Amino acid sequence: MDIFDHDPRRKADANRAAAEEASKAYQFPPVIRQERVNHYLAEAARLDALADQCSKQGHNQ
Repeated sequence: MDIFDHDPRRKADANRAAAEEASKAYQFPPVIRQERVNHYLAEAARLDALADQCSKQGHNQ
């Protein structure tokens, strides 16, 4: 049981959801919206890679 809830897959999913929401944040100009989307998607990819690395090493998540 992970009492701190440090599951990289869950955090990656949350970042993908945040990217979806950022794409709809019309209070920001289009360029800024895209930067925010790119940031969240890059973070999701990083976390997915971390989860893959952990699963290859045999760590449970």
